[in-house]
Parts: sequence; C-alpha cells; structure tokens
Amino acid sequence: MSTLGSGMAGLAGALGQLGATVARSLEQRLEQLRRAVRQEVRRAATAIALAIAAVALGFAALAFGAVAILLAAWDSHPVLAAALIALGFAMLAIIAALLVRSGTR
Repeated sequence: MSTLGSGMAGLAGALGQLGATVARSLEQRLEQLRRAVRQEVRRAATAIALAIAAVALGFAALAFGAVAILLAAWDSHPVLAAALIALGFAMLAIIAALLVRSGTR
C-alpha cells in the first residue's frame, strides 16, 4: 500500500510541475501578446496623428492656392477664377469620395 501511496504522490508532484510549466509558458505568451498590442496601438496612433497633420496642411495649401489664384486673376476675370476654383474643389471632393468608396468595399 505504501508503494501505491508514494506512486500517487510522485504522480501528483509531476502533475504539479507540469501545471507550473504550462502556467509559466502561458504567462510568457500573454506578455508577448501585450507587448505586440502596445506596439500596434502606438503605430496606429502615430499613423493617425500624421494623417491628421497631412490633411490639415494639405487643406491650408489648397486654401492659400485658391486665394493666390483669385488675387492674381481678380482684375481681369474674377468670375472665371472663382468658378474654376469652385470646380477644382468639386473635382477634388468627387475624387476623395470615389477613393473612400473604393477603399470601403
């Protein structure tokens, strides 16, 4: 009977060690996953911030360009200059809408 009892104790000890090894492995994998998620969130936040800056600066460039064209052509053809600028902005809006549409399909 004592041999059976010591065999069971050895089996229980081995199972305990196996459980501890599995737990350590699981903890290591979870830590790797946490690091990867943090890195991906940081990368996405950087990309979003740069995209916002690019949009703001691009809009400012378009606005200043439109004002420059208006000022340059105001003396000779003010209505034509304003209409062409409006047409240019409308074309950019249509292109942007088509790009968004193609990107969401």
